[in-house]
Order: sequence, then C-alpha cells, then structure tokens
Amino acid sequence: MDRTLLLLLVISGLLLVVLAPHATLTLTAAIALSVLTTRLIWAFVQSFESVTPRQATD
Repeated sequence: MDRTLLLLLVISGLLLVVLAPHATLTLTAAIALSVLTTRLIWAFVQSFESVTPRQATD
C-alpha cells in the first residue's frame, strides 16, 4: 500500500473519531455485535457437527 494512501486513511479515521464520536461508537458497537453473533452461531453449528455417532446396541 502506498504511504500517502495509508496516511490519508489514518487521518480520515482520526477525523471521524474526533468529529463524530457517537457515530464511531455506534458503528463500532454494530460491528462488534455482528462479529459476536456470527461467532456464536458458528460455534453452535459446529457443535452439531462434532458429535460422534453412537453404535446401536441390539
């Protein structure tokens, strides 16, 4: 990545945090909740997949 582009991304991120802190917190909370929900659902789905089948006893 070009240094100028990286510098512009950092500056724009800092300006967003300074000028719109509530929007930044809301966006961060929404992303965190979506990541958490996705991980919980994925763990729940994986728990069904790792069940070892039992042999039937006659």
